[in-house]
This record gives sequence, C-alpha cells and structure tokens, in this order.
Amino acid sequence: TDFAKFEAPYQHHVCCLALGEFDKSHNRFPKPYNTADSEAFVKLCKKANEDHALGLEINEDICTQFANACSGQLVGVQAFIGGATAQEVMKACSGKFMPVKQWLYFDCTEIIPKGLKESDCEVSNTRYDGQILCLGQEMNEKIAAQRWFVVGAGAIGCELLKNFAMMGVGHGKGMLTVTDMDIIE
Repeated sequence: TDFAKFEAPYQHHVCCLALGEFDKSHNRFPKPYNTADSEAFVKLCKKANEDHALGLEINEDICTQFANACSGQLVGVQAFIGGATAQEVMKACSGKFMPVKQWLYFDCTEIIPKGLKESDCEVSNTRYDGQILCLGQEMNEKIAAQRWFVVGAGAIGCELLKNFAMMGVGHGKGMLTVTDMDIIE
C-alpha cells in the first residue's frame, strides 16, 4: 500500500509463503528478534522464492523485519484491515462495485523502534502482549504514560476511544479524559 516501497509487496508475498512453511515445521511463528529464528526464516524465504520460481532478489532486511514482527498485533493495523475487509464484503454482497481480487499487503514497518532485542519483547501475559511483541516494552510503557483529552465521543470518538483502550493509552502513569456534551437518551 506504500508506493515508495515498490518492491515490498513482492517481498511480503514471499515472506507469507515462508511463514506458512515456518509454522508447519515449528508449530509457531518466529520469535521476535531471535537470531536463529530470523536466519531460518530468511532461508525459507529464499527457498519459497526458488520453489515458486518467482525470480526475485530476496531482501534479507525485509524478511528479517517480517520475522521479527509477525508474532505481534497492532490495534491500528487490525482496525484498518477489518474496515477494508468489511468494505470488500459489502461490495461482494451488494454487487454494486467489484471487490478487489488480489493480495493486499499493508506495510507500516516505520513505526517499529530501531535496535530492539529479544529481551525487549518478552511478554508478561497482559492484553498488551501483541503490541509488546512488535514495539517492545519501552514503547508500550510510553503509550501507557500518554495523557490525552478527547472531545466528543460520537462515531469517530468512539472508534478512537476503543483503539486507545485496546492499545493501553494512559493505563500506566498517563490519563485519558473524555468529554462529550451530547445527552444519551
């Protein structure tokens, strides 16, 4: 979805093929920032490229980033993918517009902090573990320390508040204040 990264969708397609193979052989996704898992994943990417005769020059950095982040979950990305999927389902059901009949790879690797290590992404059995796997514990703590004042809890405000709650905005030392002048009947 980012035209500045023209080669990325092809690389992500290879990564998805390799992820299926990694899951089959290990019964799990690669551990974030685990060197052995990342190296095994890059080898599987190269093998998938050969097996499917795609003829790509595999970008090991993209494959490694993919391996490091594929175990996690980001609320904003999930919201986007859910909305896009719902739109495509409505197109298919209504027959008014033609649904997209191809792959969609959404790339937002810019948000992942540089220099993360495996120890930075250790989970602690909280509801924020998926986010910690992608962004690390330090970034999760920064999100928890945010202070926001939201004016209006209508359609957009409700979606924003839901995403904030799922991300844990203000759940630590931060605060989330909401004001809405509407009266609910």
